[in-house]
Amino acid sequence: MIWRTSKTRVATWFGFILKCLGMFMAILDIQVVATALPTIQHALAISPDAMSWIQTAYLVAEVIAIPLTGWLTRVLTLRWLFVIAIFVFTLTSVGCAYSSSFAALIGFRILQGFSGGTLIPAVFSGIFLLFPTRSHPIAGTIAGIVAVLAPTIGPVVGGWITHHYSWPWLFLINVGPGIIAVTATPFLLPRGRPRLNQLKNFDGISLALMAVSLASLEIGLKQAPQYGWSSGVCFGLFALCAVAAALFTVRTLKAVQLVVELATLKVRSFSIGCALSFCLG
Repeated sequence: MIWRTSKTRVATWFGFILKCLGMFMAILDIQVVATALPTIQHALAISPDAMSWIQTAYLVAEVIAIPLTGWLTRVLTLRWLFVIAIFVFTLTSVGCAYSSSFAALIGFRILQGFSGGTLIPAVFSGIFLLFPTRSHPIAGTIAGIVAVLAPTIGPVVGGWITHHYSWPWLFLINVGPGIIAVTATPFLLPRGRPRLNQLKNFDGISLALMAVSLASLEIGLKQAPQYGWSSGVCFGLFALCAVAAALFTVRTLKAVQLVVELATLKVRSFSIGCALSFCLG
């Protein structure tokens, strides 16, 4: 059971701060890498047309991981989901830093994006799972400041590292905080009971449909400025997104183990928040 009483332990606050540090790393990584794309392109001899995939690969994996985080939290518990995610994020950051080819970098970026994508919603769900109601404003303020701070300083940090060091350090800066978070978090966050039995009835087809829908939407939005919003490529991607989303919705409503709780969209404030977040993102 998630530890939640009227008096929150100091250890839980430290654990939550480490979770915010993980979210900070995941958001910062997008910004610092964007700043150094020309340097990475030159170092790995990447063609101009393919260069944008360094960011797109990360973002596609991230956008798939975000709605999946709820199910992963139920299966692994909030504590172990964060530990595994920050471990994979740190490990793949090292892989990105030492990539010697474009293909290797893209592979590590996909894994890095998926693990980073779980860190962001895990922080905000932790506000409600770890703390009593009276502590929600404080925890929410901390998470909000971190979420805004990362993209604000990201370009400056990325430019400074690229100028004074080399592009691999854009990824290696994640190693130190990652090791601290992986080592300390298991002793700080409250214990929970994993529900690994939910893996038995996991609906892999629903996950595949959701991934196809979100990936095609992300790629379509990426390609539209280049090829045109009414081009055949973009029309096909958006059509694939719509069809996959429809099939996912129908199948999810009948599934035993839900990949995503679509019923939460019935809450008006939540639906509006999702729509605004989509437009802002």
